[in-house]
Amino acid sequence: MRVRGFLLLPTIALSALNVSCPRPASEPAATSPAPAPASAVTAPASAAEPPLAAPSPSLAGPATAADPAGPAAPPGVSAAMDATASATTDPAADLAAPGVDPLALPVLPPQLVDDGSDELPRLDPPPTAPLTPKEEVHELASIARETWIFAEPRWTSRRIGYLRAGAVVARRPEPSGRESCAGGWYRIEPSGYVCIGASATLNIHDLAVEASSRRAIRRFFAQAASPAPSAPRGEAAAPRAELASLDLRGEAAPAAPHARLGALPAAADAAPAALPAAADATPAALPAAPDAAPAALAAAPEAELAAWLNGLPYTYVMSRSPTPPLYARLPSEDEQRAAEPDLGAHLLRAATAARAPDFVAPPPPDATPSVLLYGRPAPGLAGDRRSPDALVLGRARTRSGFALLSTFDHDGRRFGLTTDLTVLPLDRTRVIRPSAFSGLRLAEDVALPVAFAKRRHATRLVPGERGGLTRAPLRFREALPLSGASRRVGGIDHLEARDGSLVRADDVVRVDPLPRAPAWAVRGRKWIDVSINQQSLVAYEGSRPVYVTLVSTGADGLGDPKTTRSTIQGLFRIHTKHVTVTMDGDEEDEDPFDFRDVPFVQYFTEGFAFHAAYWHDEFGTPRSHGCVNLAPLDAAWLFEWTTPEVPAAWHGALSLRKGTLVSIRP
Repeated sequence: MRVRGFLLLPTIALSALNVSCPRPASEPAATSPAPAPASAVTAPASAAEPPLAAPSPSLAGPATAADPAGPAAPPGVSAAMDATASATTDPAADLAAPGVDPLALPVLPPQLVDDGSDELPRLDPPPTAPLTPKEEVHELASIARETWIFAEPRWTSRRIGYLRAGAVVARRPEPSGRESCAGGWYRIEPSGYVCIGASATLNIHDLAVEASSRRAIRRFFAQAASPAPSAPRGEAAAPRAELASLDLRGEAAPAAPHARLGALPAAADAAPAALPAAADATPAALPAAPDAAPAALAAAPEAELAAWLNGLPYTYVMSRSPTPPLYARLPSEDEQRAAEPDLGAHLLRAATAARAPDFVAPPPPDATPSVLLYGRPAPGLAGDRRSPDALVLGRARTRSGFALLSTFDHDGRRFGLTTDLTVLPLDRTRVIRPSAFSGLRLAEDVALPVAFAKRRHATRLVPGERGGLTRAPLRFREALPLSGASRRVGGIDHLEARDGSLVRADDVVRVDPLPRAPAWAVRGRKWIDVSINQQSLVAYEGSRPVYVTLVSTGADGLGDPKTTRSTIQGLFRIHTKHVTVTMDGDEEDEDPFDFRDVPFVQYFTEGFAFHAAYWHDEFGTPRSHGCVNLAPLDAAWLFEWTTPEVPAAWHGALSLRKGTLVSIRP
């Protein structure tokens, strides 16, 4: 698996960094695709390539040192960055040698010690909040997939993070310099500098900013960063009593349009009051207090959306076959029939599918995005090359996943606006119902061992009303804190839970405390322990476990990560975090895929990362291409707990020396 179109970290000198879940060495090397929309779609085979419009001078003028055409750096700088990168190696590469027990190391290796090299220079004070409502607010906005944030106001400085299109951040009123940046380098909140030019603008009302204004939901961010989420610009949070008449953005739900084009039945578009409880839901396992959202958050529409998404940052859909066209604008009925020759038969099949028991309805419709009204095309992000007359930008690839900024009705069909600002018909996709599984957050009085039920029809023994023991159901993957004691009942070994119940030892995965904490696990230091054999993850603060869950590591178990789909072993640091990032494989692969906006990605060495998986629900079983897959709720929690921290408006953050330690072992 690779991250498409994402240039990562040349300025902090990681030569071996492949931003992907790795592929076996025998497979063809990944190549960078053409700029979007080619990076997002495959052009229709039957259609001639549309003419490309000249880029807007205000967004992507000629590549000059004063205004580089692209989010990275001006000509000449990239070559220097690459030369610097090639002269160094991954700092944790020699810690991944076979046979190295990361827990037995007496001290941290020098390459993992925080030597202060990641400290940010203090050149300018941060932006200040206005003292009065009438005082001007100074902000800038991202208009690209990646708007890089630099430690200092120059292209050759190291990158410390990036913004995603639609992000608006506070800035200082005046630029801190204009070195190779005609628009000026601005100090932003909470740190770093952004160049105003091809990927960022001072016009926070730019169409690309407006179209991308809905931000990714970070369910656990508010707990760690602020007591309450900020209301939308110029609006107040809606009271919970009013949510029934509001759409998911807090706006009045529009009246349903006149049904045309064989619209789906009403049931297909109606979002359930609540998602049906999944068979593996473990609400009892999660303590209410630690994970409870603040009261102010519960009153906001985002809380309803976060609950519906079950930890995912967006609504996600997967393409069906044949794959959906990706429109540049809302098509008329005639244009839909021309672009989708099978439309009539397809809508009949979609109506039948909507009546299936496992059908997942999309969320309630939003208002049509204003940028799409009156037949206007969706604005392209910086670097996109779209013809103003283009209707179809291409078709989704096989086994594609998309994140949606909004869904809305048009001519009797439901459409979605993707994070790449393309429009796709949702009846050619299936809405993702994310896994309801989550691990167990360990309070001060709850520690390991913890057991997870690994059989779907497991039971446990509880005291009966008339004495003796009786059987009670045990949900699949339900977490049970254990007392540490065991008993034989009927000749079968049972483990005793803290509540006094008994569970068969062969029905559960048991996660035990470590015999002894690593010498380097000093008090308060955060670190993560992953066991490939047990498919478990435990988050520690010093020697105290604070979270335990099940994961999916590489499908090939303990194999060679260079030649098989196995997870690398060793001791590492998380160095790069993305709220979401796209991962894909080559069409020639035996398992081609194109997953947009994979949530809560945390790279720790080469192409290996923790991330949520919205396309499967097999946590506890080896499954991945080499990364460590987590359920969405687990990934969302872990993302906010680890370092480097990703500030509220940022989409990614980078640090070589301050990231959370990661131990991966058999």
